[in-house]
Formats: sequence, structure tokens, C-alpha cells
Amino acid sequence: MKVYGKCKNCKNEIGYRTNANTRVEFAMQDGEIKKLNCKNCGTNFEFHVDELYANHSKIAQIGAGLIFLIGTPLIFFLVNPIFTDSRNHYVIYVVGGFLLIPIFAYAVINRQDQTRVSDFNNRKLKGRIHNI
Repeated sequence: MKVYGKCKNCKNEIGYRTNANTRVEFAMQDGEIKKLNCKNCGTNFEFHVDELYANHSKIAQIGAGLIFLIGTPLIFFLVNPIFTDSRNHYVIYVVGGFLLIPIFAYAVINRQDQTRVSDFNNRKLKGRIHNI
């Protein structure tokens, strides 16, 4: 996943790739304070883990799109020769069922990416401090 912080000088996004799915995992792997360098203005900034945010992965979206775009025609090429001699009405149901495979894979990949991003962005490392 890629997390971002906003540069305080030029307001450019500074990206950092991590394997962490939550802020707690990020803090355990990389520490609560992360030093990032802005490539636009060249300054170094320290970001607390709660100042970083995650965006949807373009790699996951491209992969899901490729599975959908390649998988859909591939289903027709694989299933069509099997049923060319058959005059059975169930052929439509079988092809339709196989067509759901790339659609299901696309939906699962997008949903996992949305869940990962929302988990990172919605849960802060340090929540509200209550005075007792």
C-alpha cells in the first residue's frame, strides 16, 4: 500500500510504500515518526503516523481491470468450442456462470483495496485523549 503526506511548503503529496495495512502496523514497522523527502521542493519533513493517509492502489485497479478485460473474452473462447455441437438450452446458463468468474475476481480485488484503505484512514494511532 502507498501512504501519503502533504508537503508543508508546496502542498505536493509525498508518497511512501509500505506493507502495513493499519496505522498500528505502520508504527510497529517504521516508527511513529516517518521522515519523508519532498521531490518537488527538496525539503525533508517528519510526519506522525496520524498525519499520513492512504489512497486506492492503481496497481490493484489495473490488475482487476486486466483480469476482467482478459478473462471475459477468454471465457468465450474456452467454453464455446465445448458446446458448438450441442443444441441444449443450458449452454447459456453455463457460459453465463463462467462469465461471473472475472466479474467476481474484479469485485473482490476492488473490495479488498477499499477495505485496506478505509481501515488505514479511519483508525488513528492515538485516539481522543479523555480527561478523567
